[in-house]
Amino acid sequence: MTRTIDTIGRAARHDMLIRIECGHCHHVGHHRAYEVAKVVGMGRSIESIRFVCSRCKTPARKAVPIEFDRDRPPKVAVWVQMELKR
Repeated sequence: MTRTIDTIGRAARHDMLIRIECGHCHHVGHHRAYEVAKVVGMGRSIESIRFVCSRCKTPARKAVPIEFDRDRPPKVAVWVQMELKR
């Protein structure tokens, strides 16, 4: 039985990436689902999370989960949240 990956928690459990595409400048970014889930919570649906484009500062148009195979990683830059120690 297959299940739809509709929440950020399910995507994080499957170690997926979230592909975000800007509707204005068509910039594409990738985030690890686990990193996003730490910020917004595991129960949020992927469609309800609001992302903002880092280039043109407009709301992102589309966010979809994609598979991440550790044996054959995608050739994309994956944004990781960093903590600064003060």
